[in-house]
Amino acid sequence: MLSASHIKQIKALKERSARRERYQFVVEGEKMFHELIQSSFKAEAVYALEQWAVSLSSEIRQSLGNKLILISEKELERISSLKQPNKVLAVVNMPQLEVSEIAFNDVILAFEDISDPGNLGSIIRIADWFGIRQIVCSTHSVDCYNPKTIQATMGSVFRVKIFYTDLKEWIQQHQSQATFYATHLSGKSVYTVSKKIPSVILFGNESRGVSDDLNNLIQNAVSIPSFHQTDVSSAESLNIAMSAAIFCNEWRRP
Repeated sequence: MLSASHIKQIKALKERSARRERYQFVVEGEKMFHELIQSSFKAEAVYALEQWAVSLSSEIRQSLGNKLILISEKELERISSLKQPNKVLAVVNMPQLEVSEIAFNDVILAFEDISDPGNLGSIIRIADWFGIRQIVCSTHSVDCYNPKTIQATMGSVFRVKIFYTDLKEWIQQHQSQATFYATHLSGKSVYTVSKKIPSVILFGNESRGVSDDLNNLIQNAVSIPSFHQTDVSSAESLNIAMSAAIFCNEWRRP
């Protein structure tokens, strides 16, 4: 049976401050659990319903050892962030990533102050689909280990590395190592612009776009052109995850 203090510790990981202090985050559900155990990430503890845990292979149960903790449905409800808790919840140790580890050998997606956890989660999943393994976010961006972000990745968070840094300083330091592109409404069409590898594609905040500070550092402005008729009203903009998907698709086009 979980103690009140134990439950409090797990629930505290909903907050960024607690995650950063303990370097841990939470994943929930069967799919996320199976993605976790196939990854290089390490679980600190796995809380599971007994009737579900017995369905696990002996190999998985053996690998988890005493980290597998059987709990009741009521206990799972108390520690879960989901409206409908799903059989298993794991507390996972964060990877220790350094910005110096970023490899300039392919496409890198960069985001300035992205604020919506669901958007970031979808972007991580999109990057995974297109084989893009590195994302760089500004320090004021939403935490990639936010529970809503983690759920939206559908497991892709275990395959894509997400770094946080001062983007202005990072861009200034690495201009010679890749071709940098900034998304901008007045930029060249993504369908015609020369797409070089390695490259960094920079996206701005959902409502403000890329700041002038960063735009001034990047020579290549690129956009997704609208095809609406001039005499008919149309969407003002695209969701940032949709935009990221279009850019990824164009960079991967043969």
